[in-house]
Amino acid sequence: MARPGDQLRERLPGIALFLARLYVGYWFLATGFGKVGRGFLQGGMLLPQLERFAAGTPHAWYKAWLVNIVIPNEYLFAVLTSVGEALAGAAILLGALTRFAAGVGIFMVGNYLFAKGWPNPAASHDKDFLVLLLVILVGGAGRYWGIDGWWRRRR
Repeated sequence: MARPGDQLRERLPGIALFLARLYVGYWFLATGFGKVGRGFLQGGMLLPQLERFAAGTPHAWYKAWLVNIVIPNEYLFAVLTSVGEALAGAAILLGALTRFAAGVGIFMVGNYLFAKGWPNPAASHDKDFLVLLLVILVGGAGRYWGIDGWWRRRR
């Protein structure tokens, strides 16, 4: 005989993954659109931040990457960052291609961490999102009230 609350207990992991997915998806979508709204797609907006990151990163190899590849192609990386965040956020929010989108998010947040440096207090938010994205990726959060779950049941 099922006890009261057993059904809820069985659904708690799915509910937690769903809530994590909504939070992270909204954050990525909002920051991606925020960058577009601040003019990232016109070029030049990311350059001062990239120069600060290059001057402050404790990783010599990452500084070389920023100085030799990213800064000369600032416009391309501004577009990739803002559009990438918006698309990853929309996919995570909808639970569509969730694991892929979480992987893209991990790649982006990992780059933010390398740019800022792990011990930098400004990177604490990024560390939280890195953990949440890993949970979303490993847990397959799109299966819970998302397009991935709907698609899986239809097949």
